[in-house]
Amino acid sequence: MKKLLFLLTTGLMVSAANAQDLPSPSPLSKVEQVVGLTTVSIEYSRPSMKGRTIFGDLVPYDQLWRLGANASTKFTSSTDVIIGGKTLAAGTYSVLATPSSAGTWKIFINSDTELRGTAGYDESKNVVTIDAKGVENASTETLTINFSNVSANGAMISISWENVRVDVPFSVETAKNAKANIEAAIEKGEKLDEVYYKAASYYLNAGDKKKAMIHANKGIKVKEGYKLYFMRAQVYAAMDETDKAIADAEKALEMAKAEESGWVDYIQGTLDGWKK
Repeated sequence: MKKLLFLLTTGLMVSAANAQDLPSPSPLSKVEQVVGLTTVSIEYSRPSMKGRTIFGDLVPYDQLWRLGANASTKFTSSTDVIIGGKTLAAGTYSVLATPSSAGTWKIFINSDTELRGTAGYDESKNVVTIDAKGVENASTETLTINFSNVSANGAMISISWENVRVDVPFSVETAKNAKANIEAAIEKGEKLDEVYYKAASYYLNAGDKKKAMIHANKGIKVKEGYKLYFMRAQVYAAMDETDKAIADAEKALEMAKAEESGWVDYIQGTLDGWKK
């Protein structure tokens, strides 16, 4: 028995010693982006050209492609997104493609996230099918998928390899999600002065001065403070009511000085600009 245990232990040690950690020819990559209030990510393996002809040869035209190497390429979104004219529910999906020599690719977003290659692909599990134009692009040695043209309300999934780029636009419902977050925070009822301040700031930046004013006023009623007075001053300034903006900013400045806040210089500088 002792001899058997010795042999087993020795075998395990040799196995561990011989374990190899080697680079993959198609390394795994993950790119993540915040779009408005939505976090999106792409996880994929990245093959390289290595002197080969890619489209029409290594990756045949008009045939389903895993859009990468190894396990399926995956798209994940923290909220619903609108892509290909359809609403894609928050979650993780496989992404596949059919390249075309005619220039218009088919992009498939599929609910089966366990695919390796195209084996087991089930067309009935496609949630969204998108036509996307392939355009000429600077030579790209390694398959690159990232997010471009990012705004508060959408972005593009950009696929580049060899001398081709394909852009797949999508949008997110930032205004709807922001409103839901604001309403949930108000209903929760904690630190409402901060909740109303952030809501007023959001609406002001979004160009909705009326809602910004409503939330600034509600915040001041909950708890007066230099941040909320200065926020209301900025809303007044956006409404071209400079006298009211100056009055609120002066009050905010006094309160900030009393609290020895780091906001003093910021408020003073803005106030000086309004007075010119």
